Amino acid sequence: MLEKLALQKKFITNAQCSQALESCRGADNLDLALKNYFEKENILTDKQMKALLATYAALKNIQKSQVFGNCAVDLGFASKELFLQEMTRQKNKIVENRHPEFIGKIWIQDQTLDREQYQEIIQQLQKVQPHQETGRTSKPLADPEPEQTDHSLVRELDCGVMLEIDAPGMTAFIRKTDKFKDTVTAAKITEQLKDKGIVYGLVEPFEVENFIDSSGFRTNPFRVARGTDPVLGKNARIEYFFETDYLKAGGINEDGNIDFKDRGPIPWVKKGRLLVKKFPMTEASEGRNIFDQIISVPAVTDMALKCGTGVVCSPDGLEVYAEISGTPTLDRSGKIQVSCIVTAPNDVNFETGNIDYNGDIVIKGTLKAGFKAMGHMVHVGTVDGGEIQSTGDVTVFNGMIGGNVYARGNVSIRFVQNSTICCLGNLFVDKEILDSRIVTSGAVIIKNGEIISSDVTCNKGLFVQHLGTEKSVPNTVTFGVDIFTDRELKRIQDRIEHSMGRQEEIHEELDSLSKEIFRDTTNTLGLVHKIDHARQENFLLSKSPGDPFARGLKSQIQVNNRLLVRLDRELNQMLDRIEEKKSQREKFKAEVIQLENTLENLRSEQGNFTQWQQCNPGVAQAVVSGRVTPGTMINGPDASMEILEIRNNVKIFQTRFTIDGDTALGIDIVDNTDRK
Repeated sequence: MLEKLALQKKFITNAQCSQALESCRGADNLDLALKNYFEKENILTDKQMKALLATYAALKNIQKSQVFGNCAVDLGFASKELFLQEMTRQKNKIVENRHPEFIGKIWIQDQTLDREQYQEIIQQLQKVQPHQETGRTSKPLADPEPEQTDHSLVRELDCGVMLEIDAPGMTAFIRKTDKFKDTVTAAKITEQLKDKGIVYGLVEPFEVENFIDSSGFRTNPFRVARGTDPVLGKNARIEYFFETDYLKAGGINEDGNIDFKDRGPIPWVKKGRLLVKKFPMTEASEGRNIFDQIISVPAVTDMALKCGTGVVCSPDGLEVYAEISGTPTLDRSGKIQVSCIVTAPNDVNFETGNIDYNGDIVIKGTLKAGFKAMGHMVHVGTVDGGEIQSTGDVTVFNGMIGGNVYARGNVSIRFVQNSTICCLGNLFVDKEILDSRIVTSGAVIIKNGEIISSDVTCNKGLFVQHLGTEKSVPNTVTFGVDIFTDRELKRIQDRIEHSMGRQEEIHEELDSLSKEIFRDTTNTLGLVHKIDHARQENFLLSKSPGDPFARGLKSQIQVNNRLLVRLDRELNQMLDRIEEKKSQREKFKAEVIQLENTLENLRSEQGNFTQWQQCNPGVAQAVVSGRVTPGTMINGPDASMEILEIRNNVKIFQTRFTIDGDTALGIDIVDNTDRK
């Protein structure tokens, strides 16, 4: 590419280009060799070389963006139209003599992509990119490389050979110059190479002697040293063959529009279906360049498969299969399970009782007041004062009056009245929210409805037709704040602290029990000794029937017998106490193991919620396509404002104001030009 750019800019002639290519033929890094050639032969000025390299870098960046963007489109993370628009924008920067930006960085900043999607694209490119044959470690085309030391060198040595070192410092070549004499020794050449710091990967002395004796190597270089390439390891990877992202809330672009993607049907698998496959990690190994400098590589990490109910793991621990037919799920702790769907054909009331099921729930009638439905995905006709607790999505096909919903997924409902809804995903409402309280980590979306006399807190923004009425109590809207996740993290932390406190209590109990068992065992040995002594004494007394003191001996035997009965009773009681304490100790040990598993799941859940919060920053914005009534209170993360007059078709958002040279955060309200 370098010589083509030089020709295009008319910095060199066709003859100079041909001569340069001939001189650099066979080089591992042709672009670097051409750069050094142009500088050495004074063909290009410094200004021309800088301009050439700047254009070269810009085109390489465009190339990386092209590959990255195509992959993003193929994976469904970005539309073809958006990709083409961005590429046109970046190419225009080159025309304007401005440096183009990497498209991946742009999409991360404007939230077109989240971090997980970005990393998935990089991993996909790593799979398909062929390994380079140069000394440079191959890297994905789309991942910008970190700054590295440039070891490139072209210099003539005293022994009459020209030394060339590539930029990574992985290979060194020598070729004979007109000053070279056949009388030079291999030791002399090696010594001068070592003077330049080349001490690793040198060829054997006899190969240097062959270089000296050969009539060639005046145009073609001889590789005299080569480093050891680092081997990049691979992190363990888990591939899921079912839909796991039930928490996906949908992204919001900078224009305030949300991508309403169809979530599709609830996944269902047959018995024996492959659900998960683990690809084990491969160890990495460091490399060394020709200067004996270590080339480090990133550490690799392992991942564990966690199996719940309804699944079975393969003997090698790398695959998980469905043990029953049902719905596969992945919970917040990373556990895979399959469960069937429980269906209530009518209302949930005294006839059915509460429904608590570790799977999906379908209620075709009404969830009555005082009753609960607790499961993964919950689908219900109507909620009339009932309560829903869900680890996935909730769908209420009609409306909800006087109910409560807690969901770790999206909530879709026709209308909400005098109710409370808390969810991790988006809240989709068809008609209205009236006299209710809403808390969501996602967005609140009412495409053709209104919010009346309600308190709404949403992390990803509010999209509504009408906000309030003239005769109703004003609404309070808080956006860009993730109360739901903060509460979940607080609840998880409280459970972690409680479990750890219980662990400490059990360890104290175990220590006390061990001491008591030791003491009782010692006392048992004392009782056994007394019993043996009494029995031995009776045995000896029974052997002297003709003794003049026989009458007294008989009395003593009776005393000893009474003692033996008492000691035997005490011994049995002591042994029972020891067994009871040992049984209690085993129960405590089992509880410790259970607590350890609970803590592991809680910490995993805590990490997942923390990652969710990091990957889903707040959007402090409300888009109202209809009217906003006076008295409406708007709260952002750092500022608040009361709406004082009727406004129609507006955007409300938190922004930074500059007044008399000072900046401050505030709430702004502007006309919505995107929709009229």
